[in-house]
Amino acid sequence: MNDLCLHFCDTSRPDLPLDTGVLALGRGPTGLAPMAADGPWLLQLCNDRRGIWLTVAEGLRGVHVNGRPVLQLAMLRAGDSVHIDGQELQLVTATPAPLPATAASRDDNGTLRLVLRGVGGPHHGRSLSLERPRRIGSAASTDLRIEGHGIRTDLARIEMADGKPVLRDAATGVRLNGLPVQHAVLKPGDQLWFGLQHRFVLEGSTTLATDIACAQQSQRQQADAPPAPPNDRGWTTRVPWLLVAALLMAAALSALLVFGAR
Repeated sequence: MNDLCLHFCDTSRPDLPLDTGVLALGRGPTGLAPMAADGPWLLQLCNDRRGIWLTVAEGLRGVHVNGRPVLQLAMLRAGDSVHIDGQELQLVTATPAPLPATAASRDDNGTLRLVLRGVGGPHHGRSLSLERPRRIGSAASTDLRIEGHGIRTDLARIEMADGKPVLRDAATGVRLNGLPVQHAVLKPGDQLWFGLQHRFVLEGSTTLATDIACAQQSQRQQADAPPAPPNDRGWTTRVPWLLVAALLMAAALSALLVFGAR
């Protein structure tokens, strides 16, 4: 989780990288500013192996994450917006992932198990499966129709390339994890903003065609394999030796009783 930064939307200060550890923010002369963890902090962002955790100072009210109030603790991910004291902070990725080398090809043999789920704006709660290429925009012919000021008829499209979901031809106003993008590789957990209020998150996982082909080939090899030869090693391998030993011991005891009595 070391590729994330805290972006100040009012550009009052440069982005702060979220290295492993705790970043405390308090009131400064020009707004929120970093400070010592033992000082009068308002927010703390802890970066550990579990992710990014936001802690709100006790008794502080008016802190919102993606428009929802936070009283004490919240887990953040790339693209989340934090509002406090009239100031907006956003968690952004420092370096977006590069496009695949052969991005123009599409793997139709792969199984796509991804959905684009609305988590903000008028499309909150709506899910759009990505089993085929999807067009996004204000036109009636698009797969995801988004309306609003500045939304173009063809805003962007999402399709598969080399077994990965890829965002293509994104117009102005499209942001991935807080950063404006035009083309980008997507992964589960990514947040996409279309305009100012339409926010979606990518959920699910992908199974590459190569994995499916290997599984199918293994099944075919097992089906075509010749049957195992019958076991003809004789009765000695089929009779349990413990039973034979018990019978021999019983016979010896019987002989001892019979012949010993005489």
